[in-house]
Amino acid sequence: MLMPAANSRLPIHSPRFSADLPVTARLGRQGTKHGKVHRLLARAAEVSVAKPTQRPVVQGELPRSPLEQLQEALAKSVPRKRSFALEGNYGPIQNEVYAQGLQTAEGTLPKEMNGMYIRNGPNPLFEPYSAYHWFEGDGMVHAVRIKDGCANYCNTYIDTFKIDLERRAGRPIWAKFADQEGLVGLGITMLELLKIQVGVLDMSQGNGTANTNLVYHAGKLMALHEGDLPYQLHVSPEGAVSTVKRMDLGETWRQPTDNFTAHPKLDAKTGNLHFFSYHVMTPQLKLGTLDPQGRLSYSLKVDLPSPAMIHDMAITQSSKIIFHFPLSFDPAAMITENSLPIVFRPSQASRIGLVPHKASSQNQIQWFELPSFMSFHIVNAWEDGPDGRYVTIYLLAMKRIDMNASEFRDEYASRMHEVTLDRKTGSAHMRKVSSVVGDFPVTHPLMQGQRTQFAWTAISDTTDKAGRTMGVAKFDLSSRAQQANNDACCAQIHFPAGHHGGEAVFVPRNANDPSAQCDGEDDGFLVCYVHHEAESTTYMMVYDAKTMSNMPVAKVKLPQRVPYGFHGTFLNDSQLMGLQAA
Repeated sequence: MLMPAANSRLPIHSPRFSADLPVTARLGRQGTKHGKVHRLLARAAEVSVAKPTQRPVVQGELPRSPLEQLQEALAKSVPRKRSFALEGNYGPIQNEVYAQGLQTAEGTLPKEMNGMYIRNGPNPLFEPYSAYHWFEGDGMVHAVRIKDGCANYCNTYIDTFKIDLERRAGRPIWAKFADQEGLVGLGITMLELLKIQVGVLDMSQGNGTANTNLVYHAGKLMALHEGDLPYQLHVSPEGAVSTVKRMDLGETWRQPTDNFTAHPKLDAKTGNLHFFSYHVMTPQLKLGTLDPQGRLSYSLKVDLPSPAMIHDMAITQSSKIIFHFPLSFDPAAMITENSLPIVFRPSQASRIGLVPHKASSQNQIQWFELPSFMSFHIVNAWEDGPDGRYVTIYLLAMKRIDMNASEFRDEYASRMHEVTLDRKTGSAHMRKVSSVVGDFPVTHPLMQGQRTQFAWTAISDTTDKAGRTMGVAKFDLSSRAQQANNDACCAQIHFPAGHHGGEAVFVPRNANDPSAQCDGEDDGFLVCYVHHEAESTTYMMVYDAKTMSNMPVAKVKLPQRVPYGFHGTFLNDSQLMGLQAA
């Protein structure tokens, strides 16, 4: 049974904190090198959930400046429809809970899944005073520690520099992306820049939310957001999650120009982690590589013809692959189109660049063009043919995207596509390989940059205006399967009626014993959070990734609802126990 030590202590954030706690929890402080963290550790063999608590908010330490008052007045001057991302199970929770000995409602947790499933997502600490976009909530992780069929749950905010300042202020102090719409939005943006210029806003440690993804590399668990550097997290043996620090990648990778993508790619053969940063004002992209010890070993600046939002990348054994889609940064659109400054330009081509892993100049990049489309998430890529002449890429492509949209439309639907690049001729070809609408793709975690047969995505409910997901689709990417079925989707799991979920992480059956034999690339489990809307109850669901049976291998009821979120990962026991705490 997972049990915290008898002297487990609960670190707290505010020096003014004072609250009554249940007898199953203890309060205390933890060394600052681990970050100031709020968590509850219960001491009981059966289900024991300490009273859910909210971190205290200390008001008045950061006075409201005239610039901030003017900015807030401008934002409130425009009537706005309340965002869907603040309603229902998209809406935030404020309780941070540690609970142990969770009950398995159905099935049994597999012994092969000893470790932790942890997922990131947006959870605004404060109610926005005006507009809000789902992408910009504060990062909150939800984690389930699994050991010998038992499970503990923990959720906590990621202690970013931004959230720490806003806790001290007792209010949101940064302008929201969703407020930057139209002429009023331009005024809000100019005031934000002025606040930074005169020192009202402290940008010395960035303003990222760390809300998008979680990646393990070189003994570190990193919380990622493409507008900032990574935040390092730590996990106790019992599954309590804490923030260690904002990471420092060295003098050659510094903000405000250098950030860190939320979708780096691990080359399991070399141990290198490939990543990038993009800067819309320059416009420029910067590629980087962390070696197996987590040190920055490579960087290359790449000039772009126009500024764009760039969310994902891919790798092969010889190259990094960068994507320059026409989702452009265009401040003039705030005036001319009364829109947000990020707009899709269908008249522009979609560009794909192959960058040799050790390229010393951007002149070594081979660029390819395709008709306009958009993709937020890349599935995988690999080299084919003699001397790697062809590069095959699988991605989820949509016809267009509107960052101003408040509801799902078919033209924003992502479907599995195959892109083939011919290095010799410089030509590119793209074709749709499935009609299934979905996103949040996953593959075997050790197969990025290598030929893979299988991938999985969340299935979008196309009848749902909020774009919630209703199951998991499995894709067979082999050419034989596609020719036989005329659709790469080979199986689907559908959640029960009234249930919705998100990304499902693939856990290989031999995750804790790589030497153990597996029955193919898809021999493992899919784990995700699934929410029952009517009961406002969330479950951790474990499915068989090979059979894709609707009957879960295990279903664990969580002590509170888990809002819909973004991306997660699974850490095996050795990774979990080897996490660096500083």
